[in-house]
Amino acid sequence: MNILVIGAGPAGLMFSSQIKKLNPDWNINIIEKNNQDESVGWGVVLPGRAPHHPANPLSYLSNHETLDAQYIEEFKLTHHNDSALTKTGVTLCGAERKSMVHELRQLCIGLGISIEYEKPASELVDLQCNKYDLVVVSNGINHTSTYYKEALKPKVEFGKNRYMWYGTTKKFDEMNLIFKAKAKGIFVAHCYKYSSNMSTFVVECSEETYINSGLDEMSTQDAEAFIASVFKEELDGQTVISPKGLKWRNFMTLSHEQAYSDNIVLLGDALQSGHFSIGHGTTMAVVGAQILVKSVYDHSDNIATALEDFNQNVMPVMQLFDQHASTSRLWFESVEDRMHLSTPELAQSFATRRNQLPPLPPALGQALEKALARGEK
Repeated sequence: MNILVIGAGPAGLMFSSQIKKLNPDWNINIIEKNNQDESVGWGVVLPGRAPHHPANPLSYLSNHETLDAQYIEEFKLTHHNDSALTKTGVTLCGAERKSMVHELRQLCIGLGISIEYEKPASELVDLQCNKYDLVVVSNGINHTSTYYKEALKPKVEFGKNRYMWYGTTKKFDEMNLIFKAKAKGIFVAHCYKYSSNMSTFVVECSEETYINSGLDEMSTQDAEAFIASVFKEELDGQTVISPKGLKWRNFMTLSHEQAYSDNIVLLGDALQSGHFSIGHGTTMAVVGAQILVKSVYDHSDNIATALEDFNQNVMPVMQLFDQHASTSRLWFESVEDRMHLSTPELAQSFATRRNQLPPLPPALGQALEKALARGEK
């Protein structure tokens, strides 16, 4: 079988490596729009400890210990300069996205999978659908490409808040959520360690606060200095660092009614994106990739059957993910209405913001367990 994978991120790399292990004679090619050294972002949150948790992509790397991943079991919410500390109830893993992606790419190359860089795919002809039995589109949140057929045109919704994905040398040992009320408005930071000397530091605020504070007119350097001043106490006076090429933006939720059309299938953020406040983006990429691996493995003689099987199994999980992520995003977009609450009350409101929905982790666990139950062919 000939398979083309668009995008050398976690979703595409996990699918490629796992299907190649099951079918070493299959031809799998990956194309990536960026160069070999480009990888957006700082740290990501993964579930469990490698190599024991099957939804953690580090579990599939023989050298996972060299990635300096950090394990977190406490959650800290700071409001009114007061903090509430609780156990997360599960072990979370903070990992550097760039090193994780690099090692997953090396895994693919070691299995005989080719990766071509600086090969953007923006039109239908770039997918070479007639040349390949299967085309896996896993190139992240992308709604501007013209290759989407009518069946795969995404629904796009932009959030009200502005956000920026910073990094910092300040090490946050817990999963931190920090609320800061300033004269210009409310700022919220989501932060956690992902290596021995670095933390992710995502900051969001309302559009009104973004404008009132002058962030819309600041240079990258001035914005970094301003945010560092807002969170001076929590950062211990240290700086924040912008990722190359990223600017303050409104979060974009991309979703679909179905996962495939003809021999084209969507995976990862290209299928369904979710707000960063629930921390399941990479986990969803792994789960979706494993479901697709099972469907293609079980029905390798009929791609149409394989993709319909994938669609039936992945879409309920993706839709539940969308509901959880959207509910959480809306909670943060209305957080100013809760700033009068005490720290314990705000922590309780945050903890229960998705209680009306069926729990997501059990659904992910069941989907992954089913996907990994692959019988001998």
